[in-house]
Amino acid sequence: MQDISLKIHSDEIITLIGPNGAGKSTLLKILLKLIQPTQGVVTQKPGLTIGFMPQKIQVDPTLPMTVESFLKLGLPRRKLFSRKTDLSHYEQIIQELNISDLLQQPIQKVSGGEMQRILLTRALLKKPDLLVLDEPVQGVDLQGQTELYHYINAIRKHYHCGILMVSHDLHIVMKNTDQVICLNQHICCSGHPHTVNQAPEYLKLFGIANEEIALYEHHHNPETCSHIHDA
Repeated sequence: MQDISLKIHSDEIITLIGPNGAGKSTLLKILLKLIQPTQGVVTQKPGLTIGFMPQKIQVDPTLPMTVESFLKLGLPRRKLFSRKTDLSHYEQIIQELNISDLLQQPIQKVSGGEMQRILLTRALLKKPDLLVLDEPVQGVDLQGQTELYHYINAIRKHYHCGILMVSHDLHIVMKNTDQVICLNQHICCSGHPHTVNQAPEYLKLFGIANEEIALYEHHHNPETCSHIHDA
């Protein structure tokens, strides 16, 4: 990748789109500081907490682990339940994502759609300032996709966090984002969904524009969560 520069603000949803091999996964790894850029810098606001929802996970089928155990894995009990408000936060997310009935099931037995809700729940338990979602509706039916995107919008409003989403699901996702960045080893085009939808670079990659994009106004919080410059 080259000539990549972007900022993610609080209360903002940014969606990365692009063909396979465009560099979306590499950009996420750089943002999460899993790999270092060969040039350029990544700056984050002090004390930034990131919640990450991976595209998928592999769990050893012989590992005796319930959904509840998986959710708490990596979150020390004293941190998660040190205060009554922490327990309330945990229970609230469980209810909002409708996974209460799954808590005692083996993590290996849940469906694809259920797993996506579980992964989102786990990311939200950290009370993130920045939520990074890699293909959040993979394996989810159309109704479930709509519900999940509505909830993602509600997350932004409730937690005032920035959200960076990667998706190939252009027709739906572009209705639920403030800014689209079209990536193909560099930024081909970016901006409001309607602007990107009409850009020649976008049309060259994805064909005929979707005419049913829902547009809405949104005022961003000027506080920057994360900034990648020339990564």
